[in-house]
Amino acid sequence: MACPRLRLGVVIPTLDEECLLPRLLDRLLAVADREDRADAVCVVDGGSGDRTRELARRGGAAVVRSRPGRGVQLARGARAVSADVLLFLHADTLPAAGAIAALRRRFEEGCQVAGMRQRIEAAGWFYRVVEWAANARVRFLGSVYGDSGLCVSRARYVAAGGFRDLSLFEDLDLSRRLGRTGAPEYIRDAELRVSARRWQREGPLRRTLANWLLTSAFLLGMSPDRLVRYYRPERRSS
Repeated sequence: MACPRLRLGVVIPTLDEECLLPRLLDRLLAVADREDRADAVCVVDGGSGDRTRELARRGGAAVVRSRPGRGVQLARGARAVSADVLLFLHADTLPAAGAIAALRRRFEEGCQVAGMRQRIEAAGWFYRVVEWAANARVRFLGSVYGDSGLCVSRARYVAAGGFRDLSLFEDLDLSRRLGRTGAPEYIRDAELRVSARRWQREGPLRRTLANWLLTSAFLLGMSPDRLVRYYRPERRSS
């Protein structure tokens, strides 16, 4: 008996993302292969001053307004989108051809939580090392951060309590709670391309070391409200 087709919805938190959002929406909603495109996309905007909301609607996404903060934005998007499987993506990422179909296939086979294979859109050995570390974290430690494309069944998401309204590390917080009832799968066939804009703007080594230090502090129990002061927000798109 064939498995029932699951509806896969994508939630994208935004703040001034007019430059990169259109290519992501085009990838999610305009591909010819029905199995390799999303069934629904919800863009949750945290108060953009550019054309993000306009371009989101034009690209076929539902748009929800929210106060800024990825935790609250992702939680609102999960409530708003109608789907059996939820995929949470940053606006500066891009699933490769076949990635959505690979995720859909695994969830129809019974997968409940998964992370994608990260690929940074920049040349150089440093970025290959960062990719390796991110993919190993998903594969061996079961931690799926925002730039690894957390994908989860709605039932498992709800059971875990969903995203909390944290000022930082909302992805790690949810990933840890999801992992208590079964480790996430690493879907190698689902490649997620990640923009290198932040590494390139702040310096690859500086940004990576800062990420590691902040993550370690969070895991040791420091409050996200304190840590967010040391996490430099990205400048707005131009």
